[in-house]
Amino acid sequence: SILPSRLNCLQRDTPCFDSPSYSSFAVDSGGSRPIRGSDNSIYEPDDASLPVASYYVTDSTRWGVSNIGRFMDPSNGSYIIYTSRQFTNTLDSELFQTARMSPSSLRYFGIGLKNGMYSVVLQFAEIFFPDDETWKSVGKRIFNIYIQGDLKETDFDIKKQTNGKSYTVIQRQYTVEVMNNFIDIHLFWAGKGTCCIPEQGFYGPSISALSVSSYGSNGEGDSGSQRNSTISRTGLVVGVVVCVAVLGFLAFAGAFVWRQKRRRLEVEMEELFTIVGRPNIFSYGEIKSATDSFSLSNILGRGGYGPVYKV
Repeated sequence: SILPSRLNCLQRDTPCFDSPSYSSFAVDSGGSRPIRGSDNSIYEPDDASLPVASYYVTDSTRWGVSNIGRFMDPSNGSYIIYTSRQFTNTLDSELFQTARMSPSSLRYFGIGLKNGMYSVVLQFAEIFFPDDETWKSVGKRIFNIYIQGDLKETDFDIKKQTNGKSYTVIQRQYTVEVMNNFIDIHLFWAGKGTCCIPEQGFYGPSISALSVSSYGSNGEGDSGSQRNSTISRTGLVVGVVVCVAVLGFLAFAGAFVWRQKRRRLEVEMEELFTIVGRPNIFSYGEIKSATDSFSLSNILGRGGYGPVYKV
């Protein structure tokens, strides 16, 4: 009763829902509007200002986010970074033009999830440290990743995972079990990396987007997941039909071209026979009889293809 509004939603043992009703959610970290991703998920915006020790829970109590820590002399009080650059290795470039960061501990919570096995996809891109030849490029962002309290990545470095490239998307996918209708994704800065390059307040964990979806082990899913699944199946069927039609057309075209070439060859041969005459063709039986069953006494000599007989 003394907890601030909705803080109980972020406590594993004090749920704020009557019964679990969700089997997926997706978040665009730092985004300001919903975005439909190439995976058909609707990425909800996460642009809440979370300085020092603060949290945010959506009106639907579907997910929440918390931040702990304070940058020394920060120039970015909202802890959200932006870029207008385009990303070439993803179909969802807009998702990565914003990112949420934290000086110490950044957590995302899934609330009211149906129990079962889930796929957790975390999406990153380094958009603050450039990959040019300037001194700013030596900045390093290193942090650990925990899911459900289990350490998944130690000393995770976004740029290292992309071979030193900035503005390049990298994903990490994990399979986890939800047992108490609750999931905890924790990005934690353990003091490694740089703190002051190119300026104070841009180190610590950073994430661009994340999505959590059920593998359907409990046989149920929310309406959004079912609709997306239906769209995916429809797209698959259409793709198969189009591929079959294209292959059928190519096979028909190939057969038609082959028949045309064969017919043209037959016409050319007939024209040749008209000019030089049709060659004499003998059956095997006629040749055998004429050579007295290929008798050795009828051999005139030998050529490149074997004995030559007189007839």
